[in-house]
Amino acid sequence: MSPESGRLARFLVDTWERQAAEGFLLVHPDEAAIEERIVHDEASMVDFRFRWMPHRELRTDVAELERRGIINPDRDESVLYRDPRDPNGRQCFLCIRNITECNPMEELVFIELAGRAYAAGANFAWIERNHYTVMATEHLDQDFTPHVIDAMLEFFLRTGGEFRVLYNGSSAGATIPWHLHFQITTERLPVEMLPPGREAMYPAALQRIEIDGHGTDEAVEAVNEWIDRDPEHHRVNVLVAGTVERPLVHIFARDTRLSHAAVKGLMGGFEVCGDLVYSEPDKRDVFEDASVAVARQALEEVRPRLA
Repeated sequence: MSPESGRLARFLVDTWERQAAEGFLLVHPDEAAIEERIVHDEASMVDFRFRWMPHRELRTDVAELERRGIINPDRDESVLYRDPRDPNGRQCFLCIRNITECNPMEELVFIELAGRAYAAGANFAWIERNHYTVMATEHLDQDFTPHVIDAMLEFFLRTGGEFRVLYNGSSAGATIPWHLHFQITTERLPVEMLPPGREAMYPAALQRIEIDGHGTDEAVEAVNEWIDRDPEHHRVNVLVAGTVERPLVHIFARDTRLSHAAVKGLMGGFEVCGDLVYSEPDKRDVFEDASVAVARQALEEVRPRLA
């Protein structure tokens, strides 16, 4: 499917809703047992969002995913590509040929971004409504390059600003660091309400750059300046949001040596944007303790020293 760019946002929304109705998502959003708690941070003027999303606990239950048809129980393991760097020897979940073999229910939307081919597929373990993973059709590393921001900005503009776009650097939330991909959603993220000039009051290490007539050069330079200080440990999360007239690149400096114990796995873009999601039973108490202090601590624990 190759929809005209002017109708891309509507096409994606319709496709996601159809995938929900067909049972490809772990739970239909209208039936999800989601609990939400909003806490207002006076320092940053941001409403942090805590969400209890138990359906996501099923995302690693292969037997249940096979029972539902989300994963093909009769897949041919011999044809699946496995990146030799994966210590667990798993197939790459973002390679198109693997998706075709393993996830026959998944509808892919193909689009070219900044001169490179991508495919968007609904995230069956969704965090936000209209949550997609947008993956390069080539098996390319998740390392940051100027192309990353160019592709994110083009996607944002081609959807009329309806979809914000998130990039997680390797070891900064990217669970598949060997395949280039982004996350997209139509839901507004908490950091987007941060007033101009209050970046220093936000608990994560944040720099915001408005895209103007000079293109993405300033944003690329800012990312590279941080990564080049310590290529072994420095990474970024990047959010492109705002409006078509005033796109904003949000750059979150990350250090792979810093983590937050209350988040299972890697703390990624949704979390540093103020959306704290929990699904594991042993994290229920963290959700119950939702507060400004808890939200700020979570983000401050992954905030590196910038000086």
